[in-house]
Amino acid sequence: MAGVIFIVSAVLKFLSVDSFELFIYGLDWFSLAMSSFLGRALLFAEISLGICLLTGLYGRLASRLSAILLLLFTAFLVYLAVTGQGDNCHCFGEFVEMNPLESLGKNVLLGVFIFLGWNLEDWRADWRPALLAVVLVGALVFAFVLKAPYGFGKKNVGYSSDDFEQLVSQHPELKAGGKQILAFVSTGCKHCKMAARKLDITLRHARLQDDPVHWFVIGDSVRFRKFLEETEVDPHRYDFLPASFFLKITNGTLPLILLTEDGNVSKVMSNATFNENDIVEFVKE
Repeated sequence: MAGVIFIVSAVLKFLSVDSFELFIYGLDWFSLAMSSFLGRALLFAEISLGICLLTGLYGRLASRLSAILLLLFTAFLVYLAVTGQGDNCHCFGEFVEMNPLESLGKNVLLGVFIFLGWNLEDWRADWRPALLAVVLVGALVFAFVLKAPYGFGKKNVGYSSDDFEQLVSQHPELKAGGKQILAFVSTGCKHCKMAARKLDITLRHARLQDDPVHWFVIGDSVRFRKFLEETEVDPHRYDFLPASFFLKITNGTLPLILLTEDGNVSKVMSNATFNENDIVEFVKE
């Protein structure tokens, strides 16, 4: 049963892996790239241990490693509970929301299952090392290849400079405002929500006194309020744009983030090419 729980946990995390990585990033402990790697490493550990526990392949070793992993998870949940971070702990991704106390109860049950399999008989077959290698390679593919981690598969992002100049002419504060981050988002776009959360957390990490972000939005005010609730972003400046003009500026890229100084663009990125170091260096120079 412990193996099934680990496998289900890994699969559900994988299905909402971007949110899981952002949850780790939001702890303010690691960079975005490291948060992505750690999230994938946990997926690898859970899926490989789950398969070994379920099949009995190196069952004793898997039981002991699972107990160590469970202790680490439990210590982390206690930290969340003590510090009052009572939202979803992402133990089962976004599909089964559990607060830290509920998840601690789940860990107690999981610990019982691990204890019951503590003396599980190992396979004696000569080919079990080869089968373990297959399991580990499969787990690596599952965790790191099926959906590329942050920073992989980057592509160039474009925008329409002519239409952007028209936007600047309509908003003089963009030219007179010094360094600004312009975020073009759609209220119904999943990737826009991810980018908004990344941007908000990155700026919080940088401990900036002033918010340099100007949001340009397509969508109505009701959907934008829902967007803000889901992303936990508190914008100081935002404007709604007509969809046709918005799409001309962005060349259809959603989201589009422009780093500008006095209305001149110095860096272009999207959710896939988001770079926290570029943003921090830009606003702190």
